[in-house]
Amino acid sequence: MQLAGDPAEVASYRILGRIGAGGQGVVYLGESPSGEKVAVKMLRYGAGPGTEDSLGDFRREIELARRVKAFCTASVLATGDLDGLPYIVSEYVDGPSLSEVIAERGVLRGAELRRLAIGTLTALAAIHQAGVVHRDFKPGNVLLSRDGPRVIDFGIARGLDVSERTGGDLVGTPPYMAPEQFAGGGSGAPADMFSWASTMVAAATGRPPFGTGNPAAVINRILTGEPDLGDLDGDLRDLVARCLAKEPDRRPPASRALLTLLGHPVPPDALLARGKESAAPPEPDPVATVPVGGVRARRRVAHGAAAVAVAMLAAGGGAYHLATRASGPPAATPPPATHRVAISAGPMPLTASATVTVPETSIKVRENPADPVWLSTAYDTVGDGPTNHAAYVRDPKTGEFAFFGNYQMPVASPGGAFLASLPGTNLDAIEANTLRLVDRARGEDVQLRVAGKPGVVTDLQWNEDQRLVLTIWDDRENGRTLGFVIVDAATKAVTVGKTPGGGVYSWAGPDHVIHQTADHTVRVLDLAGREVRSFRNVGELHPVGVAPVAGYGEVFSTACPPPDTGVCLWDAVTGAREAVVPIAAGARFDGWLDERHYLAVVTAGRKSKVVMVDLAGKAVRTLAEGPAGELERIALWFTRR
Repeated sequence: MQLAGDPAEVASYRILGRIGAGGQGVVYLGESPSGEKVAVKMLRYGAGPGTEDSLGDFRREIELARRVKAFCTASVLATGDLDGLPYIVSEYVDGPSLSEVIAERGVLRGAELRRLAIGTLTALAAIHQAGVVHRDFKPGNVLLSRDGPRVIDFGIARGLDVSERTGGDLVGTPPYMAPEQFAGGGSGAPADMFSWASTMVAAATGRPPFGTGNPAAVINRILTGEPDLGDLDGDLRDLVARCLAKEPDRRPPASRALLTLLGHPVPPDALLARGKESAAPPEPDPVATVPVGGVRARRRVAHGAAAVAVAMLAAGGGAYHLATRASGPPAATPPPATHRVAISAGPMPLTASATVTVPETSIKVRENPADPVWLSTAYDTVGDGPTNHAAYVRDPKTGEFAFFGNYQMPVASPGGAFLASLPGTNLDAIEANTLRLVDRARGEDVQLRVAGKPGVVTDLQWNEDQRLVLTIWDDRENGRTLGFVIVDAATKAVTVGKTPGGGVYSWAGPDHVIHQTADHTVRVLDLAGREVRSFRNVGELHPVGVAPVAGYGEVFSTACPPPDTGVCLWDAVTGAREAVVPIAAGARFDGWLDERHYLAVVTAGRKSKVVMVDLAGKAVRTLAEGPAGELERIALWFTRR
């Protein structure tokens, strides 16, 4: 059903009709340009003046939902404003709620009940890891989809670090609320665990453990009575009983409860993925399923790709340096020194006149107002300090840094109109890799599916046409690529080029990419993955793409083949060697800043510097400096202003 005044389109999603409405929000069924169904929740049209609190509450819901990794929750696909009203687009979960299933089909038993318990604990673990408390966990907020349970609705969620009003301001649904919520103790993560246990009892027996009926009587039983667990048995009964303890500190956290039901040790970084796998219903065709052990092995391999150390991005696409990389799909290839470097609009000045400090670090960036290239984003790749994998982006107008999120690696497009990020959750994703794309002018924040599994998508590289090329690594076989992905930021179109085998893909002009195969052949491909030309015996390719260098035209760069040393420049059309650019001992080539200067990283003792080097190999300016340990863990991305 669609009513007069309902939007015809939100972001790039066509509105098909209303799913429901309540409070200040309306939920619509939408459809993406590729035909996938989505749920669009928007603040009610016609809310009128005096809705500041509603706007604030809705924006808080959006912010909290964005924090949560998509493990057994509905994935957030896009957020923004339409005519001043905020919206959130999420994955459409095609399935009934648990409360509907209990009412229409009856209680859950055996493996189905256990999958429900594991899936919902996985969701709560993800929610609590993000610093969020759900506060209204109940059967109506659990959907049973074909691939397992999903926890929804952050309408009254709150951050763990936000104080809560008490007294008469009760939030939640009484039969599923914890004692402390009625006694002025507020709603923390332990209250969610009490609600989870009450929901499991309802799923297994048809009613919550303290009954229903008169709210005052229900509250009194929760505060003073013993729960009725029906015929729940085994470890699930024991766990539910512990989660229904009157004292919050006696209830186990969601992650520990999940480990209890999984029944064996699981590395912390694989826990959510393992929980999601275990909560999924069995495939109808056992021949087509992947053995659980194989899935687990691939998750461990994929996680290694998260250990990126430092990234330097110059001009449009940037220099991407990996000082260290743990075992993972890209590890068997030489660590990519750079990403695509789109030459800046003008020459870089030889001196700096201002200093900027990277947030939460002691790294100093030396700048000049005339710089055509500047530091645009920074990301903590390790997260063992206060930053906790925090990412920061810089406002193109004010130059101020703003927090972008955790477990994100944002890269600004040339000119800064777009931000693209591959979320860390891709490493544990089972179905697909996603790309987070932010359109700064329109205020859109969208998640795009860029490649299915198996595979890990890495190495964001922009070009001047506001398009991205990404590399797909096979997470079943170290050092092998499956192909590349092209994303058009303006249209959100995604295309995949399947060209197995080789290294990182970079831009070689607007309609071509370049990479090196396992036998060291450098290949130029069109965007469909067809080979246009190839070159042999040119050394190890620097994945900076094809760039203009003064006096030599359009070239690609390699580490020179022995016995030569330095950076070899090769004509991008004929493959003829044009020049050898010197590089100082101990320095690392990281891409081109302009037609006469390249970017390099130099480490001496405990200090590291990012420097600008001329074609004679002389360092002519320091761009950033700091402790070597920090410059190994903080990714600095320099892009064209």
